[in-house]
Amino acid sequence: MRRDPIKSAARTLEVLELFHEQRTPLRLKFIFERLSYPQSSTTSLLKSMVVLGYLNYDRPTRTYFPTPRVAALGDWINHYLYGAGDVLGLMQTVFEKTNETVVLSSQNDIFIQHIRVLQPSHPYKVPPSEGSMRVLTHSAAGLVLLSGMAPKAVDKLIRHINAYEQGRSKKIDIDELSEQLAWIRREGYSLLAAFPFPDAAGLAMPLPKSPHGMPLTLGVGGLNSRIARKRSEIIATMREAIAEYERKLNLASAAAESELTDPEAEVDEDQAQDALP
Repeated sequence: MRRDPIKSAARTLEVLELFHEQRTPLRLKFIFERLSYPQSSTTSLLKSMVVLGYLNYDRPTRTYFPTPRVAALGDWINHYLYGAGDVLGLMQTVFEKTNETVVLSSQNDIFIQHIRVLQPSHPYKVPPSEGSMRVLTHSAAGLVLLSGMAPKAVDKLIRHINAYEQGRSKKIDIDELSEQLAWIRREGYSLLAAFPFPDAAGLAMPLPKSPHGMPLTLGVGGLNSRIARKRSEIIATMREAIAEYERKLNLASAAAESELTDPEAEVDEDQAQDALP
């Protein structure tokens, strides 16, 4: 069954996304016209966000702008997702070497969500928008995550996806999918071509888990013809970059553990406590 968001919650987030897109103070008229909202409800929404401290209203210019409280809501998330790993550096490395769209994705219920997207300047691309979601089976990233799950977990997710997609797409055959996932486990990457878009193709690989266990994937996508031609080169680039990322992640974890178990550090801490009045 398809789940639609509550209107007020959706509009609040869409307003914040509009500020993220525009990156400048905005007036009421621009906001309700751009988002196609009624003026009266937009006025009430913005006033509520001001009262709650998430928007600043400048009376002389009659403009709104997010406050630091909005940024503070998510300032811990990057560390939760990536730990000490330089995942954005990993993305940049693959992006520079492939000159194709590079996407960092994570699972969100029965969906894959594209949380960071780097786009090349050339026109031969079909990139997803940052923050967008697709059902897991409609994405190379989603398939690579499914390949790492236990059969019972996959079966449960597929039943939910089939119910969600009922009447909109072909029902997923669990046996066919199992063969596809077995191939992905064997090869270490997933490839999805000409679906869900006929001219597009995408490759995805799993990333080492963050300290909190949230699974992430690195994907490279573009026009089907370009990805097919450079497939071996892209796969080699991704594997090399992910191996280096994992090496740095392990070094950072080992250093952190060493600090926690360093006897001298413990003595220094005890001495500091003794020195307190």
